Amino acid sequence: MSSTADIPGTVRPRAFRRDRRLLDADGFAWAVMTGCGETCFVAFGLAAGLGEVTSGLLATVPLLIGAVAQLATPWGLRRVGSLRRWVAGNAAIQACSLLPLVLMADRESVPAWALFTLASVYWASGLATAPAWNTWITTLVPAPVRARYFAHRSRLVQLGLIAGMAVGGVLLQWGRGGPHELRMFAAVFLVAFFARAISSMLLRRQSDAPAGFESTLHLPSRRTLAPFLRAGRGRLVLLYMLAVTMSVQVSGPYFTAYLLEHLDFGYLELMSIFGCTVASKVVFLPAIGRYAKAHGPVRLLWIGGLAITPAATLWLVSGEFWYLFCLQFAVGAGWACWEMATFLLVFDTIEERERASVLTLFNFANAIAIVAGSLLGALVLRVVGVGALGYATLFGVTGAMRVVTLFMLAAVSRAGSGARLRSGGTMALQTLSPRPGASSIDLPIIDGRDEEQERFRPDPLAARTEADRGRPS
Repeated sequence: MSSTADIPGTVRPRAFRRDRRLLDADGFAWAVMTGCGETCFVAFGLAAGLGEVTSGLLATVPLLIGAVAQLATPWGLRRVGSLRRWVAGNAAIQACSLLPLVLMADRESVPAWALFTLASVYWASGLATAPAWNTWITTLVPAPVRARYFAHRSRLVQLGLIAGMAVGGVLLQWGRGGPHELRMFAAVFLVAFFARAISSMLLRRQSDAPAGFESTLHLPSRRTLAPFLRAGRGRLVLLYMLAVTMSVQVSGPYFTAYLLEHLDFGYLELMSIFGCTVASKVVFLPAIGRYAKAHGPVRLLWIGGLAITPAATLWLVSGEFWYLFCLQFAVGAGWACWEMATFLLVFDTIEERERASVLTLFNFANAIAIVAGSLLGALVLRVVGVGALGYATLFGVTGAMRVVTLFMLAAVSRAGSGARLRSGGTMALQTLSPRPGASSIDLPIIDGRDEEQERFRPDPLAARTEADRGRPS
């Protein structure tokens, strides 16, 4: 990381150093909450007796409700008038949505409607922060160090996810099969609550964006989306992404139930398999980024698309822990290639000033694809049953659908063969939600500026600190 003396336009180096420390701590605390709390939703539903199908839908249906609610983000930002207050406030709401789960875990019966309601609040508040945070963060981190800083922070977030999963796995394993199993879920959700509450307090202590930045976030209109939708490659990539998302979510939401109920795995083994997919990204993403820059995103997309196609059907080869652990580690690298390539292709087609707004709309479309896939998977399990034949059928259906998406990938390749990044920039991915057995939901943070143009572009951080010249740090 460069020293602040190397950052052009920075007048308050102490403020930047403080914001950087707060950003790091907030990212780690948020990741602990996600790894310890969110990844346990489906397992909690199973332990509470909701059944394998209903518990699987707990991972998807509330996501769609949350994605609909987050469409109000631009309106809310204009009313609040501050990116910092909006992000920190929604983070506090997300933390509070975990507290009732602590109380429910101590009850003999947990109503399904209550779990779905709380999960919907959790997702609505969480998704509402994503595009606003993406806009806010670029005003805190100066452009010359942005790429390196976000690469560093992404690794810290991934480590926080692994730490949260480890804590959750150990706590739940202690209560596995005993009379206090649900009470251990209360302990896990309490840890997640405190982690997100700390994250919210850290967000409030960071510097706010310059006045007026909240108005840059809006839902894209038909006029602003028209160039992207007219572009053959952009439209094909979007359709391909949604098709892949739908196909993998046929089985993804039921992977937890498959491991816990069908293979009789313990919670520690479950979290280890989830965590190895995240660890795979930590290991491979730097090399993947270099490969994308050297060979282009289309070739990288083929590598990822071919790697993830047989993943679900390979779950049927063996139910041994170490086999599934190694398989998920390898598949995690394939998902990292796929996620990096698709975001590079899509976001290189969209103007920089529209990216945060398009992200809001894409969250909504992606949530529809996730729920559609999970409902198809639920139908398969309802018709065939939740035994060995049901899961074999489920994994066969998702495998066949993934093969079909390869034909769409071929169309993407023809439309964008030889494509390179328009700006030659780089991108960091922050995982918003690790999805077991499927692609995670990520927040792309692109540093794709043209260096010659950047030299003459006003720096928002410099504009903010100019007003603070002479103030004590």
